[in-house]
Amino acid sequence: MNDFANFFKSATTTAASVAGFAPRQWQADLAARKEIGDQLIRIPTGEGKTLAVMVAWLFHRIKCNNQDWPIRLVWCLPMRALVEQTCNEATRLLENLGWQKEVSVHQLLGGITAQRWYQEPDRPAILVGTQDMLLSRSLNRGYGMGRAAW
Repeated sequence: MNDFANFFKSATTTAASVAGFAPRQWQADLAARKEIGDQLIRIPTGEGKTLAVMVAWLFHRIKCNNQDWPIRLVWCLPMRALVEQTCNEATRLLENLGWQKEVSVHQLLGGITAQRWYQEPDRPAILVGTQDMLLSRSLNRGYGMGRAAW
């Protein structure tokens, strides 16, 4: 699992040459799972849950090319502010790794013109949105989408 620790450090190293940090034990344990599945993560706010899940997914799906891990990472969040914050975090991680072209980040919010996230189903992507937006778009009836896109 030393590979994951090095990868985590790379993902948390910024372009401003701020050195990255090692994963906490629970973050390394999360990434050590070979299969993706349901799991409750009961960790206090601010302890790195978003970071842990994103880096574990990027490690398995992109770096290790593990086809058993899903091609999409979907974040269903209760508030608009959390959606924006999570998108910023995902974008920052991808920039740190230099993977902006390998993985796309899509912010699915009402009032924002959605990128055409559905046109490349074979491309790894991180979808972040509120429950209503994710559900309507998964049913191909997204709010604000024209009939032609349905």
